[in-house]
Amino acid sequence: MTARTDIDEKALNWFVALRDETAGDDVWLDFQAWLEASPAHARAYDAVERLWVDLDDAQPAAPTAVIDLAAARARRQPRRSPWLAAGLGIAASVTLAVGLWFWMTPSTQTYATDDAPLTVALEDGSHVYLNRHSRLDVRFDDDRRAVSLSEGEAAFDIAHDPAHPFVVSAGDHQVEVLGTAFNVLNHGDAFAVAVQRGVVAVTPAKAARVRLIAGQTLTQTGAAAPNLARVAPDAASAWRQGVLVYRDRPIGEVADDLSRYLDKPVVLSTSVRALRFTGALRIGDEAVMLQQFQDFLPVQVQASPHEIRVDARGAG
Repeated sequence: MTARTDIDEKALNWFVALRDETAGDDVWLDFQAWLEASPAHARAYDAVERLWVDLDDAQPAAPTAVIDLAAARARRQPRRSPWLAAGLGIAASVTLAVGLWFWMTPSTQTYATDDAPLTVALEDGSHVYLNRHSRLDVRFDDDRRAVSLSEGEAAFDIAHDPAHPFVVSAGDHQVEVLGTAFNVLNHGDAFAVAVQRGVVAVTPAKAARVRLIAGQTLTQTGAAAPNLARVAPDAASAWRQGVLVYRDRPIGEVADDLSRYLDKPVVLSTSVRALRFTGALRIGDEAVMLQQFQDFLPVQVQASPHEIRVDARGAG
């Protein structure tokens, strides 16, 4: 990695971190110190910020819907009269039954999204943030918590419970955790895990199990060998903040993401397939995202109702 690329990456990391409303004074002080350390730092950050300002007229991201399974279960739980419980001497057993109900009555819940994200508050205190065009099946039983991400992307913040491991299946891949925060992508041949907090064990397709810690990401295309890389923990699920962040990624990976967000195929010409992409794309409507894409790369885009074609700038 060149010094220039490293500075650009740090500028993107800071941009994402400072968009977090919970960022404290220490984050801002650290950012200021980095900014003042070199004129190149300020120029890199200004470049990212200028692009964002230029696109300020974009439509804001749609609010995220929320499903709270714990609250729903509480509403479903039958009411018991206090005098009946006392009279029958079963108060303790009722309490135990309520505590074990979650683990002893397994059922599968399915959640699917179209054009808007969805937040699911699970009954164990975990949270799943489901991205657009995604599908998730949730099943908890007496010895483990299991979900299946059959399509799309989700960020997970898992409640710690050593007695009940949390397992995410994504096609031929599997991720197992006890309590952590991480992001999983499963779209077509593309699979990726990025860890924000804690440790996860990932079993890629046709490959050995790998342990990832915070700040690491694993990507795999089809049955090819998995690739390990660094990721800023705060950027592990940057899409939740309305931005897609890339650091020296193949243009095909960006095209796949655009296909998913715009719900139509993005077709790359031979002239651009070798390009790599570093930049931040604001999640918005089609015109906004494609304009940003062209601003970062020497490409021209032609959009039709059925597909988006990407060629080298000046081609044709």
